[in-house]
Amino acid sequence: MEARQSPFSRPPQPRPTSPFVSPVVAAREASRDAAPSEERAALERQRRNGGQWFYWIAGLSLINAAIAFAGQEWRFILGLGVTQLVQELAKESDGTKAGLVGIGVIVIFLVLGQRAVQGAGWAFVLGMVLFGLDGAIFLLVRDWIGAGFHAFALAMIARGYAAARRLSVGSV
Repeated sequence: MEARQSPFSRPPQPRPTSPFVSPVVAAREASRDAAPSEERAALERQRRNGGQWFYWIAGLSLINAAIAFAGQEWRFILGLGVTQLVQELAKESDGTKAGLVGIGVIVIFLVLGQRAVQGAGWAFVLGMVLFGLDGAIFLLVRDWIGAGFHAFALAMIARGYAAARRLSVGSV
């Protein structure tokens, strides 16, 4: 006859902890197990914050474009220099082409932001290269404040990229 398992048998239960383990040791082991998830959450937050800089750049550039379209002379410092350059060139010709170029560049930064927030390393790298080249425009016209803000934004984006790399390697 074949041995049948009882329908009343219990599934395997976790082993009880030893009565000789102190609560302090048990708490330390539990916190050590929780540390990687806390570190991972911090890295994900840092990656997201770095990627969101692309949204700020795109948004402020869009506001700058609207301000220029309205005929005003002031602007936000963190906007894109290429859109400002195109707007200046458009004053002498058709503003429609300049507006389309500006909107196209802004959309590129929005897409880069979306992909970077999701953790795509290529979006961080491409965005940093494009924004670095854009910062060169500020250096050429000797707008030191604009160049400084570009450098600061690049540093914050680079922090997000570093976090994205650590998350993709799986060291946490």
